[in-house]
Amino acid sequence: MTYKKSFIIFSIFYIASFSALAYPQEENGNSFSSKFCTVFYENDVSLKKVNIRLNPGFSNFYSPRSHKENPGILTEDILSNKLDAIFNRAEEILDMYPSKIHVTINIYKTQEGLNKAYEEFFNEPNKEVSFYIYKTNTIYTAESQLNENMLAHEMAHCIIDHYFIIMPPRKIQEMLAVYVDMHLKD
Repeated sequence: MTYKKSFIIFSIFYIASFSALAYPQEENGNSFSSKFCTVFYENDVSLKKVNIRLNPGFSNFYSPRSHKENPGILTEDILSNKLDAIFNRAEEILDMYPSKIHVTINIYKTQEGLNKAYEEFFNEPNKEVSFYIYKTNTIYTAESQLNENMLAHEMAHCIIDHYFIIMPPRKIQEMLAVYVDMHLKD
């Protein structure tokens, strides 16, 4: 077998193995999409709780004080709007607008599920409440850890990684993501 064929076979195997890790909930979960995000979540994740935890107070479309549940509007639609608003705000703060960007968000019911996903990728114990992986273009988080600042921080990593041709050092990326987190509601 030639080197080129070996490389192609290895590449296909490598991509397939990462895509299996990127969407662990697909078999036992659900999904919905927005303009900037596709969300996969386990069956026992409560979207109502996720919706309550996300309070983008900077957005005109949603005010926590005036919000009343409307049976005609699906929770997925409300969350889609919130996620897009957070993503737009992160782009605005960074003044970076990469084209054709779309991130996946995997929501696990428990921290243990998130820890297992982290350990599958990095072969070490997880110390993070959420994380973003460029190779899968996915944000990983647990239902109980979700909030708008954490998501903005992880979305900033995605935006930064897709904006630059040559990615800046990890410490610079982290400083920029923290900046987005700190100024989300300015």
